[in-house]
Amino acid sequence: MIRKYQPKTRYELTTHVAVVLSLLILFVSVSYFFFIAKPDERARQMEMAATLKVSQEAWASQHPIRFRYVVDRACDCPAEVSTRYIVTERTGQREAEFPIPVESSAGILITIPPDPVWIEDIFGKIEAALDRGIAIEVRYNPRYGFPENVIIRQDENAPGTFEQYEIRDFEVFDAR
Repeated sequence: MIRKYQPKTRYELTTHVAVVLSLLILFVSVSYFFFIAKPDERARQMEMAATLKVSQEAWASQHPIRFRYVVDRACDCPAEVSTRYIVTERTGQREAEFPIPVESSAGILITIPPDPVWIEDIFGKIEAALDRGIAIEVRYNPRYGFPENVIIRQDENAPGTFEQYEIRDFEVFDAR
């Protein structure tokens, strides 16, 4: 009987151990990407609530007596609601008007927005969204504290379920 020569090496066991360790490292590395920790949403909400409170206090203490700004709204709503309008506030009195007349869904030309949103209303919308745990993005004015840009996403998975408010062209007539 003829036997084939098979050399006996001491590296055979270590080769198997190296392969097993390499596979173990590969599985651990790949599984890490499936279980990456998401950012703590509750901590983010608490931070945004604290920023909201600071901004509200800044607005309450520093807002001028007479000022004007433009509100741009974006939502799934009629044209008369989503068209930009100009707000003028003088010692607590508020006025809102479109720069040019807008045709309402009833076919009538209107110059005043049907449901204008003021700065205080936007603060309220931010607070309500934070209380309900809705995803929002907010940018505040560094000087006066009012929200310059707000995006409220009602449902992350459904397109078109958002509200956006942009306050721009803020103009002070005379400071406090």
